[in-house]
Amino acid sequence: MRDKQHKIQIFKFGMYGFLKNLRFYEPYLLYYFTIISGLSLFQVGILYSIREIIIYLIEIPSGVIADRYGKKLELVFCFMFYILSFSIFFLATQFYLFVIGMILFGLGEAFRSGTHKAMIMQYLDMHEIKDSKTKVYGGTRSMSMLGSMTMSLISIVFVIWLPEVRYLFLISIIPYALDLMLIVSYPKYLNYAESKKFIFKEFIQENIRSIKYSFQNRSVRKLLFEASTYQSSFKSIKDYIQPIILTMSMTVILFSKFTLDENLKIYIGIIYAFIYLVSSFASRNAYKVVEKYNTRKVLTETWLLTGIIMIILAFFLNSIFVVFVIFVLLYIFLNIRRPLMVELVGNASEPSRRASVLSIESQMTSLLTAIAAPIIGFIADHSMRLLFIIVGIIMMMFYVYNLFFSIHKKQPKTS
Repeated sequence: MRDKQHKIQIFKFGMYGFLKNLRFYEPYLLYYFTIISGLSLFQVGILYSIREIIIYLIEIPSGVIADRYGKKLELVFCFMFYILSFSIFFLATQFYLFVIGMILFGLGEAFRSGTHKAMIMQYLDMHEIKDSKTKVYGGTRSMSMLGSMTMSLISIVFVIWLPEVRYLFLISIIPYALDLMLIVSYPKYLNYAESKKFIFKEFIQENIRSIKYSFQNRSVRKLLFEASTYQSSFKSIKDYIQPIILTMSMTVILFSKFTLDENLKIYIGIIYAFIYLVSSFASRNAYKVVEKYNTRKVLTETWLLTGIIMIILAFFLNSIFVVFVIFVLLYIFLNIRRPLMVELVGNASEPSRRASVLSIESQMTSLLTAIAAPIIGFIADHSMRLLFIIVGIIMMMFYVYNLFFSIHKKQPKTS
């Protein structure tokens, strides 16, 4: 009976990720902002910066709220922010409305990140479930990627069938409302709160304690740096590869019954669907990679492999096959690394501070991305080839650092 209950709850954890990733607008967000709404790339950059700034400012407080006042409660607020942001994006006609929508979206992201992962770890610890956190979290992340793949394929139908792209935001509210109800159905004990009463002074003090804990604890500090550096590198680079693929793919019209614009929409959906299918497979099987090679080796070698493919990419920018394969490999590496890093960070942190620590990791990622993005953009304006060579060299430097001064040398093998 208990095993059945555990399976149901772990399935719910997976369904949370599946529904969360049914953002039908996502493949077409840049298209909607620039082509449909007429925003300049500079304005789009401002919107993205606003999102990252909100995440950066709210990330640590949101983790403290989750640890101190309840994780379920925080996720309910998270989905309310998301639903409000989708509604505003649907109605927006002026730039200031897009700004408001992005602020609300950033609040949703900040309240979500780290909280659900900490909830999964709490559940596994409470019930002494023997499966490794990498296996369970990898499985739930795999469901998230399947949700993204499903979203990409269904969005192709929606974007051609619906009168306007903006309606994708409206349709995305449905799975988010379902996800909100799913969160409410979680066991009450997963909403464990250290305090039932909100006192601002205690809230600020707890924020300070969480930051001190994360940066004074040597192993936690180095794990956070390891995770956020790779994540921010991925976030900064991937947006420069996708347009290369789309530009080259538009030289061939595969669907003659549709217009050039509709072909572009179909290509976007298919590319994302394939990427997420591969990512799902990578996440689900991350624990198998660890069983064969161990966590330390996998995390170290991905720095080297990423550096190598970046340099290869620099010299094959005119080959759609090479560019696409490298784009896929980046997602594979990320989705193998992510479950491993979550388990390492979770195991190195005190259970009562996991949500806060994981939120700090997300905050560090946002900060590093905000710093790297303009630098990468400046280099890209001069030479895409130079950009990928520099990124490749930096990745290899991190590999050398991890090889000789690895933070994982004292970490036990995860199995």
